[in-house]
Amino acid sequence: MTSLFTRIKNTVLADLNEALDQKEKKNPIALLNQYLRQCEQETEKVKKLIERQYRLKEEFSREYQQAAELAEKRKNQADIAAKAGESELQQFAFQEAMHYEERATRLKQTLTEATLELQNLEAKYEEMKHKLKDMHIR
Repeated sequence: MTSLFTRIKNTVLADLNEALDQKEKKNPIALLNQYLRQCEQETEKVKKLIERQYRLKEEFSREYQQAAELAEKRKNQADIAAKAGESELQQFAFQEAMHYEERATRLKQTLTEATLELQNLEAKYEEMKHKLKDMHIR
């Protein structure tokens, strides 16, 4: 029974593929136009990815600035606590400062990577736009 269904499925698929091949042979320009529309959609997807990458870069930059400011603030607090003779508070502020410095370092590295990725995406987007324009001209 399954072999009968398999044979029917294969026959229908073969007929469908043959009909599509004949349709494409009759009107190749329609197929090219469809390909151009697909290329335009892919270009739009890349444009949206670039916009998203810009937002990520801005967010990483903002987070980096906050971490750097908090690290500096905690260092100052540790210095004030040391002058006041509060060793426990100084130790806590120093640990917090180290934590924020590590976070700032990680965020700086991530920001650098995001910037490089953004540059690569922009280059690919420009290349896609030029190729799409060339395809429209032809």
